[in-house]
Amino acid sequence: MNGRQRRTISIAFLASLSVASFARPAFADDKADRVAHEFVTALGGEGAWNRARQLRFDFVVEREGKRAAEFHHLWDRYTGDYRLLGADKSGAPYAVYFNVNSRDGTAFVNGRRVEGEEKKKLLENAYGRFINDTYWLLAPWKVFDPGVHRDYDGEKTGPDGVACDVIRLSFDDNVGLTPKDVYWLWVTREGRRMVQWQYVLGGAQEEPTTALWKGWKNVGGISLSLEKTMSGRPIRILFENVAVSTSRDDKDFAAPPAPASPAR
Repeated sequence: MNGRQRRTISIAFLASLSVASFARPAFADDKADRVAHEFVTALGGEGAWNRARQLRFDFVVEREGKRAAEFHHLWDRYTGDYRLLGADKSGAPYAVYFNVNSRDGTAFVNGRRVEGEEKKKLLENAYGRFINDTYWLLAPWKVFDPGVHRDYDGEKTGPDGVACDVIRLSFDDNVGLTPKDVYWLWVTREGRRMVQWQYVLGGAQEEPTTALWKGWKNVGGISLSLEKTMSGRPIRILFENVAVSTSRDDKDFAAPPAPASPAR
């Protein structure tokens, strides 16, 4: 994936790891908050989100009908423990076991444990994938995170003529990796379902990019959109093998042991 393609799916995300709080700050936009609260309730509600401890999913980028990239994620939201499986540019498989709070961990390429600069780059890449990929899946559940500002952007007609309330999201400077990004969530007035979002990255002065949010499914008590289609471009982002659990699988977070030192 080249730099331009990577930027297409690079988005701001606040990596809050503990259970969520949906309390409204006093200075918030009341109408935006009302719509957002109704939206979160329709998706399963605060209780279901707080119980969703472990998330497992495959993030797949499809370009012109062909799979261009895929990454396999496992996240313990309570502790921040994370496992990412993928392949590097040469096609070599890698595995990164780390914690999103400390950003420290271990990394393997072709089953070989790596150290030094190679390990550092893999950890940085894995954290970036966590930031990016989880937000494409979980953005509706993150609207009340600290540092996220919600503003009501009006009533507009969405895809297929559906009436929508539009919420504009902006961020404090310490939120995510790209806090100057701006997003607009298009939420249906009937049923409170998000049908698309638009975003402008890095404070750029350009027309927003639009992605349709499709394939909504209830997984472990929370509703998630499992397909995002880029408007006017032959790109889809798919989520496969999605599972949500109230407990964690300890064995899946355990990195392989280091090989024993050769006998002297």
